[in-house]
Amino acid sequence: MTRARFTLVCILGAPAGALAHHSGLYDEQSIVAIDGTITTVEWINPHVRLTVEAHAADGSAELWQVEGTSINALERWGVQRGWFGVGDQISVTGPRSRFESRAMVGATARLTDGRQVLLWPNIAARLGLADTGVAGLFPPPPADAAAPQPVPGIFKVWTPRGRPANDPASLPLTERAREAARAYRPLEDDPALRCVPPGMPSMLDTPYPVELIDRGEQILMRLEEWDGTRTIYMNPRNGPSRQDPSPYGVSFGRWEGTTLAIFTTYIRYPYFDDRGTPQSAAVTVLERYTPSADGSRLDWTVTVTDAATFTEPVVRKGFMAFEAGEQVKPYNCTLPAGPSIALE
Repeated sequence: MTRARFTLVCILGAPAGALAHHSGLYDEQSIVAIDGTITTVEWINPHVRLTVEAHAADGSAELWQVEGTSINALERWGVQRGWFGVGDQISVTGPRSRFESRAMVGATARLTDGRQVLLWPNIAARLGLADTGVAGLFPPPPADAAAPQPVPGIFKVWTPRGRPANDPASLPLTERAREAARAYRPLEDDPALRCVPPGMPSMLDTPYPVELIDRGEQILMRLEEWDGTRTIYMNPRNGPSRQDPSPYGVSFGRWEGTTLAIFTTYIRYPYFDDRGTPQSAAVTVLERYTPSADGSRLDWTVTVTDAATFTEPVVRKGFMAFEAGEQVKPYNCTLPAGPSIALE
């Protein structure tokens, strides 16, 4: 690492997937590896950011913007802020930006002392750059005999472990919706880039823990990502005094045996997902959450109906797991203060 360099590697057959919050910004078929010197560190959510000075083949210096995953995820992997210092040498590998000339995801990194670090574990695992041994963004908490064990029921903290693929090409879009999706500009239009939390149903597509809390005639759903809290009204007669449209909409729930069914309407949020798929004010969302008999697993189904956007309802399915000791932690999204890298 005495001389900074960068190389580009094309991985044929790698999934052309997307990254949470910045879907479509990075090309997982184009992997770049850089060696260089850290010039800035921003330890923030939703993504840790490093600026690395590398050298091109002609010897000229180039500043690269490197994004890692969130502080919350990195801390669960044991990665510490103190490992990254201005002036330190670092090697980083990951997908390159589709839009910015020198920007990338830092899936894996090698530090000055030789340690290999996962900066974005699930991306690294998906691309075959590392074997994390788990499905999802972070590992289960360390085993603790004092931690509560699973008991029957739905009211606890759940960790997403099975999430459906987000493939816009498979959506049954109307022609008008296709035109709107093509007009989406990720660098300008993505609310997450401004720390604006997503609304329904996009907020449900999360890799972070979710807690369900029993409040009698209300159920609270706490989401670690974006510090979100929803209220589900179990008695329609005691619902909100006004049903004004909002990003979360108005949610009413009922029990179908052990399954919690939630119907949400009055949603005012422009996107169905984090890839710019539009949705109209007429969108409705039906969720069903079914816990296993022993309380260790929560299967879910989300059905989205919007005749202006979809030619038929869109159904998503997945599951969450109870993992003893897991908690919903503060997220505290922070806008980056570091220099942005100019577009090509």
